[in-house]
Amino acid sequence: MREIKTTAVIGAGTMGHGFAQLFAMHGIGVWLVDETEELLQRARGWIIDNLSYMVELEEIKKEAIDQVLKHIQFTTDLKQAAQRADLVLEAVYENIDLKKRIFRDLDAWTPSDVILASNTSSFDINELSAVVAHPERVIGTHGYNPPQITPCVEVIPTKATSQETIEATFSFLKRVGKVPTRCTSAPGFVGNRIQFAMAAEALAIVEEGLATPEEVDQIVKTSFGFRLNAYGPFEICDLAGLDIYDAIFKYLHAELKREQFKPPAILQKLIHEGRYGVKSQRGFYEYKEGAAEALKRERDKRLYRRLRLFREEEKT
Repeated sequence: MREIKTTAVIGAGTMGHGFAQLFAMHGIGVWLVDETEELLQRARGWIIDNLSYMVELEEIKKEAIDQVLKHIQFTTDLKQAAQRADLVLEAVYENIDLKKRIFRDLDAWTPSDVILASNTSSFDINELSAVVAHPERVIGTHGYNPPQITPCVEVIPTKATSQETIEATFSFLKRVGKVPTRCTSAPGFVGNRIQFAMAAEALAIVEEGLATPEEVDQIVKTSFGFRLNAYGPFEICDLAGLDIYDAIFKYLHAELKREQFKPPAILQKLIHEGRYGVKSQRGFYEYKEGAAEALKRERDKRLYRRLRLFREEEKT
């Protein structure tokens, strides 16, 4: 694929203006596209507000605001923007017919070596690649709000996406400070499936009268939510012990009679193979001799850093 010097971001809403700001902050030219001048002016105002608050937080110097804005062109001319871009990121609202129409237009207006990316949070990327003549250049890049801050971008290739497109997308996202992670195109991808599973259970707990929304939020923020910034669920599972997780799943399933608590077959399989996590040097991950104590010390170091930040935030 061609070197990415200029981008077009289609949709100047919550996600689109954030991506435009991010790209511009890394010196990349951006054409930010929306339907009306009013929407574009709103986006410009949001970007200025974001940058001004970064100055207040001492994340950037005041002079940087004008430098960032110089890299962004605001336009209602989608065709012109697409024709000048080395990568196009579609970030319009979740309407599959609208997205398909945009991808058909982009396919006609851009050379075949321009990456066509979608920030959709739910639709199968294969549906978008099916409407273009060069599906090898179509890829999903699902960011999380606010995209100018949150590191994760789920990179979702289609069945036809070329390895060159995947590598170029990863390289570009790393260049703008993101943490791109590959996943398969499926409803909700990875992050939203996990996020909405948690939301569903939190809502059920409140509906059952077990806790208030405020109490649920407090418990989550000060328990597993506190740890999740340092360790993912599989790392936490290995540290706790797969047999412990299995026992808890069995108890919850027996008591609550809910399918989501049925002991997962993958846990049964790993336990049968003697993979209990850190304590057996094998779980979802492989561990070297003496890893248990080293991991515990590293865990505590990370969590104490987060505890200091948590205590500072509690004071404000």
